[in-house]
Amino acid sequence: MASDRERKIRWLSLASLSVLVAAAIGINAWRNVDEYRHRIETDVQPGPTEPDYAGATWRIAQARLIGDGRDTEVVLPGEMRLVIVRLSATATQTIGEGWGQCEVSLGDGTGRRWLPLDVVLSDDLSRDLDPAAEPLDGCGITSLNPPAANETATIEEKFVVPASAVLALSVTLSVGALRPAAIAFPLGLDRS
Repeated sequence: MASDRERKIRWLSLASLSVLVAAAIGINAWRNVDEYRHRIETDVQPGPTEPDYAGATWRIAQARLIGDGRDTEVVLPGEMRLVIVRLSATATQTIGEGWGQCEVSLGDGTGRRWLPLDVVLSDDLSRDLDPAAEPLDGCGITSLNPPAANETATIEEKFVVPASAVLALSVTLSVGALRPAAIAFPLGLDRS
């Protein structure tokens, strides 16, 4: 039969195990909350037409609305529209890894948000729209090789949005190192 000392050690071990498990769960939950906080854009600053962010000056180089038959012969069904956004970023400093987890999205001011199409579909659309042109990289791929100081990079993202949201669209840009801070500026598309 186990002695009193062995029983005390067992109970102490069980009690310390439960404390360690609770501490591990608490630490993991804190890390998850902190990671989630850095993944969302809660501090979106509406900027001028060329805001400074993440070591670069950003501007919309081109915005195209496709799907209603005016820009191209392509007519998308129903309310679907393809929006192609080209952003130009001129580095004001050495960026290095500062653009990691770069994200571009469109929003309409009512809380609706659209993320870009995946890379493969985006490249396929680029080839369909202009077979002679080389597809431009999106924000995530450009972040792997950002421009040097005083050089410019062009980023292209494609979005499918409802036609009713076109007039109110704005571009939101954020990078992992600066989140929850992000910048936003109006897209300025016209349906007419």
